[in-house]
Order: sequence, then C-alpha cells, then structure tokens
Amino acid sequence: AMVLVRDVHLARLRGGRRPRGRALEGVRVYASDQTHFSIGRALDELGFPPDTLVVVAADYDFRLRGAAVAEAVAADRAAGLTPIAIAAVAGSTNTGSVDAIGELADVAARENLWLHIDAAYGGAARLSRRDAGRVADLERADSITIDPHKWFFQAYDIGGLLVRDGRALAAVFGRSPEYYRGGEPEPGLAGGSEDPPGHDGGDRDAGPLNFYKLGFEGTRRWRALKLWMTWKHLGTTGFGRLIEMNDDLASYLARRCTASDDFEALPAVPDLSVVCFRHLPPGLEGAALDAHQDRLQEALEASGEGWLTTTRLRGATWLRAGILNYLATEDDIDDLLDLLRR
Repeated sequence: AMVLVRDVHLARLRGGRRPRGRALEGVRVYASDQTHFSIGRALDELGFPPDTLVVVAADYDFRLRGAAVAEAVAADRAAGLTPIAIAAVAGSTNTGSVDAIGELADVAARENLWLHIDAAYGGAARLSRRDAGRVADLERADSITIDPHKWFFQAYDIGGLLVRDGRALAAVFGRSPEYYRGGEPEPGLAGGSEDPPGHDGGDRDAGPLNFYKLGFEGTRRWRALKLWMTWKHLGTTGFGRLIEMNDDLASYLARRCTASDDFEALPAVPDLSVVCFRHLPPGLEGAALDAHQDRLQEALEASGEGWLTTTRLRGATWLRAGILNYLATEDDIDDLLDLLRR
C-alpha cells in the first residue's frame, strides 16, 4: 500500500514522475499510536526519511479521530510540508480498536490524501450483518489490507490488498520481460486506458489475471484455494455468525472483568474481539502489579491451559486476549479467569 502512496499518489502531486531520493523529503503520512509497526517499516524500506510518519495520539478509546489528524495536517502545511496519506486501522493489534474511518475519510477527501486502512484483522467484521457497522466506511478507502489468516479463520499465510483503482497495481508493479509472452507496456493510470485490473498484456495463455504484474511476488503458491473452499462451505452468512460468536465472547469477558472486584478491562466495551484486562490482587500497585501480569502470562503459557499476551497501555501492563477461535465458549472464558486467580 505504501508503494502505491509513493508511486501513484505522490507521483501525481509531483507532476507525474515517480519520486525517489530527495523527492521523498518533506512529505508526511499520518497514523495513530496504535498503528501496526509495519507502516513505519514500509516507509523506511521505500526510502522515506524517518520523520515522514507523523504519530497522532489516539483518543481515550484508542481510536484515531479526524479532528486530530486535520490539526496535524494544517500545522504541516503551514510549515511548508506535503501531507500525502492517512494510515488508519480497523481492528488494531493492541486493543482491537477501530479508528473513526468516516471522519478520516472526510479529512482525506478534503486534503487530497490517500486513505489506507489496515483492516488485516477487523475487516472480516464486514461479513456479519449484525456487526458490520463496527467497521463502517471501509469502502471510502483508496487501499485496504486484509489478512484471511486472522479473522477468516485460515491457516497461515494468506494476505491481500484491496485497491479502489486496480490499474494502480499494474502501473506500479507490472513488468514485461522478454521471457514472458506478451511484452506490451503495462496499462497506466493516464492516457485513457480502459484495460481492466489484471489485464493480461496480450498473453493469451496467461488467463484473465497475471498476478506477477500486480505485486512484489513473481512465482507464488495457491494461497486462495483454502479461502475459496471455506467460503463455499460456510458462505458469507456462516462467516458472519462465527465472527459474531467471537465478538460476543469478547463482550462477555469484558463484562465479567467489569463485574469482578479483582479484574478490570480496558476499554470496558471492546470494539471487536480483542480484550485487554488485568488481575488486581489486593495490595499490589504500580511496578509490582505490572510484574504480576507478566507472571500470570508466563505461568498460563507454561501450563498449556490457555494463552494470552501482554501489552502496555497508559503506562501499565495488561493481559491481552485475542478471541479468534470459532470453537471457544463462555465456559472457556470462565475457566480462563479461574486459572488466573489461582
């Protein structure tokens, strides 16, 4: 996605030439403090200077809001910088939080910014009629990351990138080496090409899609088969029901923590199926309480009876439960809390 930001959107802003070297200086990409580290790493790998990524503080519920980004954009424009993109999250790794996508889309439209949404985990919620609204406005993005090996319940690895204009992929990644039949230039984004996304470039034997022209990989394995088979078996409705079950279990865990004297959850109402919580035994505070969470996580993992991770939120250590197992039940949640109390 960040390649498209550079070679499609920034290229337009720079007059059509693909920017490299010093042409990458003075640009800004906006993301929250809950954004996945891969955004910053991608910018580094693509040659952007270290100050390209502007980290905007999320709100109390760990969501990036439009007003905060708009303020940062205005300040950067006043300083003579060039804002180019917003990297939003629909289902953060840390808390499962969903940014205010509609607000961010408004800012992107008003300021001529590329809107990328990391929906690698949370995008699957759109398969649920009941819970699709939890990740509303994804259709307003220029690009969306989706990882079916997360909430589509697929074995690792399978990931994808959805783009508003499929020609962008061929324009950026397309190559026509002489040892592949069909050596015509790739369809571009200018000049009136009507070629559909994945146009075969004249290679009659290649089929309707030449995936080597749409991304980094040349040779690739058939990742899509397992997802296709699962979708044929479950259907969209079946996927949606499994996702709703996970969301319900996350809400159940958060409610159990809120109703208990010795647990607390943050936030108290999860956006999706990730819950951050901690055990509060009497007499422990500060660093001692943080160390207690670490000990619980390590002991639980060693026991083989459950698995949690830890994270840092608001200066404290929290246990983190990502509920993505379609076989999980409320009894499993009850057993988990009982184990942590021992």
